[in-house]
Amino acid sequence: MHQPSITPILITMKYLQLLITILSISQFSCAQNQPLQPTSGPGGSDYTHGNVVMSDFTSLLSGESYWLFEPTAPTVDSANLIIFVHGYGVNNPGPYGAWIEHLVRKGNIVVYPKYQINATLTLPSQFTPNTVTAILNSINELNTNPNRTKPRLQNIALIGHSYGGVISSNLATEYQSYGIPKPKCFMLCEPGTSILTGGRLDSYSNMDDSYSALIIVGADDAVVGDSFGREIMDSTSIPTSRKNYIIHHEDSHGDETIAATHDEPLAANSNYDGGVLGAIVTGAYAMSKENTVDYYCYWKLGDALLDCSFNNLNCNYAFGDTQEQKNMGQWSDGQEVVKLTVRPSITVGINNTLETNKLNIYPNPSSSFFTINTNEPAKLILIDSTGRTVYQNNNYTGERVQTQAFENGVYKALLQTQNNETLGLNTLVINH
Repeated sequence: MHQPSITPILITMKYLQLLITILSISQFSCAQNQPLQPTSGPGGSDYTHGNVVMSDFTSLLSGESYWLFEPTAPTVDSANLIIFVHGYGVNNPGPYGAWIEHLVRKGNIVVYPKYQINATLTLPSQFTPNTVTAILNSINELNTNPNRTKPRLQNIALIGHSYGGVISSNLATEYQSYGIPKPKCFMLCEPGTSILTGGRLDSYSNMDDSYSALIIVGADDAVVGDSFGREIMDSTSIPTSRKNYIIHHEDSHGDETIAATHDEPLAANSNYDGGVLGAIVTGAYAMSKENTVDYYCYWKLGDALLDCSFNNLNCNYAFGDTQEQKNMGQWSDGQEVVKLTVRPSITVGINNTLETNKLNIYPNPSSSFFTINTNEPAKLILIDSTGRTVYQNNNYTGERVQTQAFENGVYKALLQTQNNETLGLNTLVINH
């Protein structure tokens, strides 16, 4: 009897195996996952406490009350004090609950002032005074109740998101007149007031220069933009060795885009819901997500700022335009997430000195490239008319910089030492 050939069967099986391999590779290449939370260091999951105790000192009809969060498992006698100032209308800690838990399990006390009754019944002019009352009452509770963790009043930090960044700036500037202890550092996250402008100080230029400060904005923040953050960066006299302006960027390499919007500081945990309802609170829960921007931007930089300010540790993660500061981790295929952009002040300390120390830029105007004379490796920063850093070379030695990728316009070219000391400034015109 004639036996059927097995060759066609083998060929078919090989094609099937090849097809499965191609599909597997294709699926893997399209399914790039975001970086996970690091296991240690700033932003990491190496927690010293296993739990959080939440206490409610709020009133339904009061805009000057607060929630209190203390570390436990184990309990401690004292801890550093973080004043966490929420965005407009988010008078409920739940939408920030994951970040609050992170801060507390790292060993800090967190006070969450409720400075609004709701989004309409409290005027912006009352936001900062209400926050002050909440701070003073919470400190009194912590100091007088023997069952509480005592606050280390020499180690107070302000963290403010959105309108909370404005309130935090007010507190840092006028803490003496408000009668609160002087904070040691502050972190402004997407700070600003949108179309509402009440509650701002006329000027922040007289802010104490002994702070350590980070101002963080999203490149795609369409709610408040970056004007308030740049105002604090450029009008205050805190040295740039202890004050950085940081921009995080969108990265769509993976399945889920890493965004750079106004809502990125939100990281919800409903275990810490304060029971306050409202459209903005509901929206904040909906927009919240815990992801790479939390672990490698807000949480990492916040932890590093606290470590550096209180213990002189991890300062390379908080300041200096270092790789540790800028790193945003890697996608699951090994590709780096778009790094943070770090810049010093554009205007503070350079206007007078650089009028007589202008960079020698050639050719200027530039149609295709430019060069700058420098006697040593330096940091070259190119800033557009909106104050946005469009180019940065941390080891510039006088080589040509191609300008085809830049739009026509007027730019500031700033040359600095590796320690962020200004060497020179000049206007560069690009005209292709």
